[in-house]
Amino acid sequence: MKQLTPRQKRFCEEYMVDLNATQAAIRANYAESGARTQAVRLLANDNIQNEISKLKSEASEILNITKQDTLRKLNDWASSDITVALGLSVEEIKNLPLEIRQLISGFKHTRRSFTRNGETITEDVVDLKFVNKETAQDMINRHTGFYEKDNEQKTNNIILVKLPDNGRG
Repeated sequence: MKQLTPRQKRFCEEYMVDLNATQAAIRANYAESGARTQAVRLLANDNIQNEISKLKSEASEILNITKQDTLRKLNDWASSDITVALGLSVEEIKNLPLEIRQLISGFKHTRRSFTRNGETITEDVVDLKFVNKETAQDMINRHTGFYEKDNEQKTNNIILVKLPDNGRG
């Protein structure tokens, strides 16, 4: 098996950041103008694939997490119901079950006051941002090879038809 060049090794490490081959190629100092083509070429290389597999295994061991754990968590996110967290106070949000709180990716608490009919009213406004369900579903699809199955339906067959020249040479 041929050794990877330092730049190929860097590509593999950068690929592990977000699984985006084009961006990994750019971060590994391949020309931005040809990064996509270079990324496809790199991913087709068996040595690159072996290195990426090795890095994925190492990451799983370090985190003590399996692919099934990851897919389970992503599925929980993709099928979550955030309505249980709507209209809650800060204290009520703190008391939500952990699996619901883990869906919250952003939190902003503001207090605003206004006057209505001569009376000052103060209200707390809690803005919650939740994990992106589409992203979670996309990650599930990528990890389970769903897109690869779809790609098998596409063919690159080119049909050439030679037409008669009708004596025009």
